Amino acid sequence: MSDKIEKIITGLNQKANLKQNVYGHSIEVFNHFKECALNVVETLAPNVLDKAPSVEISLSNYGDFEFHLKFSGDTIVFLLHTNVFTFPPKHLINKSTYVKEDRSRGYFGMIQIYNFLSDSIKYNRLGDEGYLLARVFVNAENDFYVEGKRQLGFLYKELGKFKLDKTHRHNIIEQCMLYCLDFDLYVPPTDALNQITVQQKNYFNNPSGIATGKRLGFEVINRLKHDS
Repeated sequence: MSDKIEKIITGLNQKANLKQNVYGHSIEVFNHFKECALNVVETLAPNVLDKAPSVEISLSNYGDFEFHLKFSGDTIVFLLHTNVFTFPPKHLINKSTYVKEDRSRGYFGMIQIYNFLSDSIKYNRLGDEGYLLARVFVNAENDFYVEGKRQLGFLYKELGKFKLDKTHRHNIIEQCMLYCLDFDLYVPPTDALNQITVQQKNYFNNPSGIATGKRLGFEVINRLKHDS
């Protein structure tokens, strides 16, 4: 057996096995997030629907790697990436004592959390854009690191300080929801709508035809004018 084959075998036994462990744990964590999201729905629904019965609060499952938390006009989409990641060598994660002590701690599963307009999902508007709220990185030891908006941009930056338990999962979901509620859909400027073509009118009449996003109003109109 050659030295190269021996190195390949060692690599498979070590790194590949580590990545499988991280991936398996990531699936468990993702399912725990789904359970927490369902708990949020069950907590909110009776309190909101009693005063605003037309408001929809629901959880929808889209296979093993995606689920949606819908609350009125907003939908938060949770996506589990199927690969395992490391950070670049100069990233603060790899400079931490926690990772230097054990390099296997620097391998992560990644959960991405996006905000979409609920109508974007309902009408299958393929051109609509979602906005990244947070990325949750979790390793095989259940230690985690979060990149995100507002509080999520600094609360969980110290890897090894917290375990990703139920309390932190709930906090991440709730922080994302609060951000969505404050992140409104802007009306496009009047000047952008002074004139439209028949083609543009047809886009407006078709719910699935015109791309919409919370900050897209002006850009979409300009794009339609350019395309026409």
